[in-house]
Amino acid sequence: MNSIHHLTMQEIATRYSKEDEFYLFGQFLDDFQNEEQDKYGMIKDEPQGKEGMERFSCILAATAHKLANDNDLPVPQWVYNKKYVMPYPVYAFDTDIIEFMNHLEKATPVEFKQRNLMLGDNILSRC
Repeated sequence: MNSIHHLTMQEIATRYSKEDEFYLFGQFLDDFQNEEQDKYGMIKDEPQGKEGMERFSCILAATAHKLANDNDLPVPQWVYNKKYVMPYPVYAFDTDIIEFMNHLEKATPVEFKQRNLMLGDNILSRC
């Protein structure tokens, strides 16, 4: 019998390239949603980021934190590392439209806001 392998946070970092970050992130969210046995196993290990993926690493930490909270899982301790907080606010689409920025600040889940990531309330939504 074949078992289905689901992408973990650690594997995202290993496979990371700027060109593939949205694909990897989406694949991880799909895999997490479909995992029935060990969702915690998918987020428990700290992804070893590469140079140039600091922002994406912060998104991964916020994602692991939010998914743990939403699924009544233990929050992995690695997500609390200060390196996973952006030094300045980051807004979806790098917007500079004040009204949209205000909306994002209100709508973004706390796990993302804590890391200066104002990415909106649908950051973890999939079609």
